[in-house]
Amino acid sequence: MKLVFMGTPEFSATILTEILTTEHQVVGVVTQPDRPAGRGHKLKAPPVKILAEKNNIAVLQTEDLKHPDFLAQLKDLKADLYVVVAFSILPKCVLEIPPCGSVNLHGSLLPKYRGAAPVQWAIANGETETGITIFQLDEKMDHGPVLCRASLPIIATDHAGTLFAKMAELGKKEMVRALAKIASGNFQALEQDHTEATKAPKLKKTDGLLDWSKSTEKLSHFIRAFYPWPCCYSSFRGKGFKILQAKVGLETAFPPDLKVGELYFSESKELFAKASDGLLQILSLQLEGKKPMTPAEFYNGLQDKENLVLE
Repeated sequence: MKLVFMGTPEFSATILTEILTTEHQVVGVVTQPDRPAGRGHKLKAPPVKILAEKNNIAVLQTEDLKHPDFLAQLKDLKADLYVVVAFSILPKCVLEIPPCGSVNLHGSLLPKYRGAAPVQWAIANGETETGITIFQLDEKMDHGPVLCRASLPIIATDHAGTLFAKMAELGKKEMVRALAKIASGNFQALEQDHTEATKAPKLKKTDGLLDWSKSTEKLSHFIRAFYPWPCCYSSFRGKGFKILQAKVGLETAFPPDLKVGELYFSESKELFAKASDGLLQILSLQLEGKKPMTPAEFYNGLQDKENLVLE
């Protein structure tokens, strides 16, 4: 089949790399425009564009998927199928172009976690299993019939970054399987049970603000879910205090008058924060304007070691 691949981040590039090893022909790539990055704010090409150019594949970049010029270019590629991985919602005028339709790889076991951040919200909600789903696109978000579905455990050490990497490895194999099904013409897509749908909305930076009145377990889920972005944070002495890694401080003794949100160093200089039901052990942190550091480095840099309170 002739394919147009639509995607932007490294996750998408991993899937495209695998597709390029198959008999299918990728006749074009659609990706987001180059964005300013780094201190110099120089334009940086997205990973999918870089990969496409290395393989001499035509690249289309647009902010407006309904623009007549873009639609004309897309039609000129004469693809049989569009493959979508971590991209925008496709409007009807795009969905109507390819004769074999469009398929999407989604990072959850649909219909659970429909939306832009399924990986993060699955971890945040304490799920122990997730997976990937490849489905046929329609005009509703993550709504179409399913071609392939594969599960993946969420282990206690997983954060969003590690889970994305595992999903990419699983997803590239399932995508090849899905494309083979479509190419054969002998397949049956299964309708989702829409009554079981849950939402996974796009992340905002403010989602990372920690509420220390919650349980240690809930806080640890959020810290894992929102790493590496937006990262969970509090305020310490008027400046940002990111918590990059943490775990529940099991059976750790602490002063009885310790307040919620207060920091506590053990005799061995392990760092804990008081939550509603006990202590959360902080393993790695980052102060505003500083590089990531260990609890020992944080302790050694403190001039005033009293009144250590997170807000």
